[in-house]
Amino acid sequence: MHYVGLTMRMLFIRIVAIITSLAALLAPPVAALPQNAPPKASRVGDESKLVGTWRGDSLCVEKGTACNDEVAVYRIAMISGKRGFLLVTGGKVVNGKEIVMGSGEWRYDGGKRTVTGELPRGIITLKLDGDKLEGVFLLADKTVLRRITLKKSD
Repeated sequence: MHYVGLTMRMLFIRIVAIITSLAALLAPPVAALPQNAPPKASRVGDESKLVGTWRGDSLCVEKGTACNDEVAVYRIAMISGKRGFLLVTGGKVVNGKEIVMGSGEWRYDGGKRTVTGELPRGIITLKLDGDKLEGVFLLADKTVLRRITLKKSD
């Protein structure tokens, strides 16, 4: 009887040792899993500062091309349930009338304080600086087509 008890204790000690070893092996990967930290790419406070109408200049970098300097109008709105994205409607003023050129979801990066829209011809990136948005329209070949400077008008 004493022999059975000793065998059971040894078996129990081996099982505990195996479980402890497995736990030690699995602990580092579990600890390395990302926790639910808030995303750094977007801060709601800054996003809400962008909401509204922005007006200013969209000036051609390369003179003597088909590009024309324009008075630009950008209307920016939050997208419910899509943190880090804004709805941007861009247009220009021609003969005193606003003409909408397009609308789409643009990405907001709270760390860089930039809003970026991908268009068929390239990318517009604007940086928030107080009540100003400044940036460029970059063509697919990395050529700067326009410099854009906007001020919040409402």
